[in-house]
Amino acid sequence: MANQTENWQRSRNHAQTPADKSAIGDAFGKAAASYDAHAELQRLSGNRLLELAGPLSLGSLLDLGCGSGHFTEVLAKQGHALTGLDLSAEMIKFTQARAETHGFKVQTFVGDIDQLPVAPASIDKVFSNLALQWSDDLSAALAQLKRSLKPGGQLLFTTLVDGSLHELADAWQHVDGRPRINRFLTREQIQRAIANAGLTGTVQFEPITLYFDSVMAVMRSLKGVGATHLHQGRSQGLTGKGQIRALQNAYSRAPQGRPLTYQLCFAIVRPNDA
Repeated sequence: MANQTENWQRSRNHAQTPADKSAIGDAFGKAAASYDAHAELQRLSGNRLLELAGPLSLGSLLDLGCGSGHFTEVLAKQGHALTGLDLSAEMIKFTQARAETHGFKVQTFVGDIDQLPVAPASIDKVFSNLALQWSDDLSAALAQLKRSLKPGGQLLFTTLVDGSLHELADAWQHVDGRPRINRFLTREQIQRAIANAGLTGTVQFEPITLYFDSVMAVMRSLKGVGATHLHQGRSQGLTGKGQIRALQNAYSRAPQGRPLTYQLCFAIVRPNDA
C-alpha cells in the first residue's frame, strides 16, 4: 500500500491541471459545507448504481469524485479498502472529517479525473457517482480508469446525459434566450466513449426528477452541491429581481412542485479483454 500511495502522490505532483478545472474545484469547494444538505440527487443516483451492481467482491476501491464522502463511507463499511479522490481540497477535508467522526478508514487525494494520479493495475474497482460529466474527454478518462484496474477489475459510474435540467434551460431560454445550462453528452456519445475506452458491460439510462417549492429552491439546490460552474463562458447567476420574477413565471409547474429532471447514465463495465 505504501508504494501505491507514493505512486499516486508522485503522479499528482506532476499533473498539469487545465485552467477551467480550478474554477470547477472552487465551485465545489465553496459548496462543501452545504453539500450533504442538498445532495438528494447524488444519494439517489449512487444508491441506484449500487442496486444495479449487486453485491461487490471486496478489495481496493477508488471513489472517484468522492465529494463529502457519503458513498466513501458506505463502501468502506462494506469492507472495501477505500481511496477517495476529488478535485476540491475542501471536499477532501470533509471526507477526512467524516472518516474520523464515523470511524472508517480512507486514503484521500486531491486530483483531476482527466489526469488521474493512479498507478496502472493498482485497484480492483472504481466507483464514480456524478463526477465524469466534468471530464474534458470521457473516452480518455475511461481509458485511464481501465488501465488503473487490476485483472478482473470493474468500473461503476453514473454521469449526466443530454436533456438534463431541461426545465431550467427552457425557462432561461424564454427569459433571455441565453445559454445558462451546461451541455452534456448524448447517450450515443457516452456509449461510444465506453466502447472506445475498451470497456464493456451494462449501460442503461434513467431519469430522476426532483421537485421544489420554488424556483429559488431549484437554484439553491444547484448552488448547494457546487454544480454552478458553466463551461465556455456561459452566463450564470441571477442579475435582478425582474429577471427572477420572469424566471419564476416561465418555469414549468407540476402538482408536486417545480420539477428539475436529470437524465442519468448508469454503467457497470469492465475491460473487454478481461
